[in-house]
Amino acid sequence: MSVLQGAVVEHRQKPISSRVPGVQPVVDSLPAEEPAASMPWYVVHTKVRQEQTACENLVRQGYGVYLPRIKVLKRSRGRQQAQQEPMFPRYIFVQPGSEAHSIAPVRSTSGVSAIVRFGQEPAVMRPETLRSIRDFEARRNAASDEDISPFQCDERVRVVDGPLIGLEGLITNVSRERVVVLMQLLGQDTRVSMSHHQLLVAR
Repeated sequence: MSVLQGAVVEHRQKPISSRVPGVQPVVDSLPAEEPAASMPWYVVHTKVRQEQTACENLVRQGYGVYLPRIKVLKRSRGRQQAQQEPMFPRYIFVQPGSEAHSIAPVRSTSGVSAIVRFGQEPAVMRPETLRSIRDFEARRNAASDEDISPFQCDERVRVVDGPLIGLEGLITNVSRERVVVLMQLLGQDTRVSMSHHQLLVAR
């Protein structure tokens, strides 16, 4: 889902599309109640790995801030661990505290790179789009580790590490630590339990 398609970002460096690792949540997401309909939410581009720095400084200035975060699985110390990362790396959503609250100071806030614009106008998020993002964020963070694994049952994978490197098979079971793959070994269908890092989805 590309929320920012067609937007122009005023900065010198290109936005980084990869996930930002190791981000720990500090600033809360949107409150449970809906934001005031009269106050728009603007799209703000942050500096590299400074989403939270920007959020904290904007909150101190009285802005409402929304940094969507989703659960992802990362390999750490030989184990798959669930972590939270920004849904849109280097992008946050900012709402003025009142109609008299200008967004001009946002650009000079520590951690901020620029306000995203469509032409000359600041990019504004539609309420229904924000609701869709919030709903997806909630579903993703409530999902089990198996549900967000890059591997799914009945998916064909290729072994990229270990004694069976180069062989392919079908996934029959997925857990946090292991993936069970059905493959042909010595002319027989054999289920093999393997670590996540040993497999890639076959293309």
